[in-house]
Amino acid sequence: MRLKLTLRQQKPVEYLPLNTGYHLASAIYATLAHSSSSFATQLHEHGYASEGARQKFKYFTFSNLQVPVRAVEQGRIVSRSRAVTLYLSSPKEDFLQHLIIGLFGDGALRIENALYEKQLVESLPDPEWSEQMAFSMLSPLAASLYRDLSTGMNTKEYLRYNDSRLPDVLLHNLQAKYRGIYGAEPPESCMPFSITFGAGYLKRTVEKGRSVEKLITIKDANGRESKVKAIECPFTVTGHPELIKVGYECGFGVNNSMGLGMVRVDEGK
Repeated sequence: MRLKLTLRQQKPVEYLPLNTGYHLASAIYATLAHSSSSFATQLHEHGYASEGARQKFKYFTFSNLQVPVRAVEQGRIVSRSRAVTLYLSSPKEDFLQHLIIGLFGDGALRIENALYEKQLVESLPDPEWSEQMAFSMLSPLAASLYRDLSTGMNTKEYLRYNDSRLPDVLLHNLQAKYRGIYGAEPPESCMPFSITFGAGYLKRTVEKGRSVEKLITIKDANGRESKVKAIECPFTVTGHPELIKVGYECGFGVNNSMGLGMVRVDEGK
């Protein structure tokens, strides 16, 4: 399920960090805690992983904060929007239940030092699923794998948009999420899994002297900072509709619970 949250900015002008992911994630956990502090703590610290599991998914994602009237000054977002929008998505009913209960509770939503009143919560209909779908990004996408241990570098490598390994890495990530959500092996598609980034968008971005790749600072559950190389470019994905649905609901790639990998259907396609 996908929710659209409309927030009313309490002050005429607010100053926000360029990377709001950590602060939005903190606001989401605080909202969950209004419904159940034990659920919020368990999700934050352990995710939905069973005991001893290697991968610990949290099965939710959220968008960048949509600020219509904004400027960037001295490395901060200056918001003059009285209303801002946030999209949240998850396939997990207990997460959605606690989130909705928390959203309807008292109190403002805090994003760093800025306060927002919860004005409207809307449930959005699912798109029509198919084996090929075009998406634009509501937040950047990151895909990673660990470097070969034989090199002595036990560190993550974040893949570029044109890396030939990217489709397989994204596919394996979706398959692992599917197993965790449904407790079953993921379905196979008669069409090979692929992802193609928008050539027109890439060309326009290069012509402007910009890049579709950006470096984002995130924090883990213990507050440790790390740099993530992410991609922000519309793409078309081909694969089994059930796996595409998992990407839509949980986020594509990694660090979804920190606000990465959220997409919406590209209506122009």
